Amino acid sequence: MLIIYLIHFFFNLGEILSIIKQTIYLARKTKEKDLEKKLYNLKNSLLDMKGCIYFEVYKSDDCDDEFLIYEEWDSEELYTSSLSCEAYVTFQKYYDGLVLKRHNLPIL
Repeated sequence: MLIIYLIHFFFNLGEILSIIKQTIYLARKTKEKDLEKKLYNLKNSLLDMKGCIYFEVYKSDDCDDEFLIYEEWDSEELYTSSLSCEAYVTFQKYYDGLVLKRHNLPIL
């Protein structure tokens, strides 16, 4: 399994300024390229959204069917509101056909 240790600390007088969300996706057999394309489409759309500081897609060096999505948002509210945007809704339409398994890492 893809193991990435990413540690970011954003503090201002003891308050967290941003949130970081990491999700690992395992593609269905023969759907690796399709999932990768949809994840990059999602990335390109979300980077323009208010509150999205960083969004990157990482493909495992060991497994062609495994991807890590690393997102950083200004706040949990802005992240949550992004889930109803057209880009996420479009991604969800294809989700069941592309994704075998998803694992959400703890939000930082």
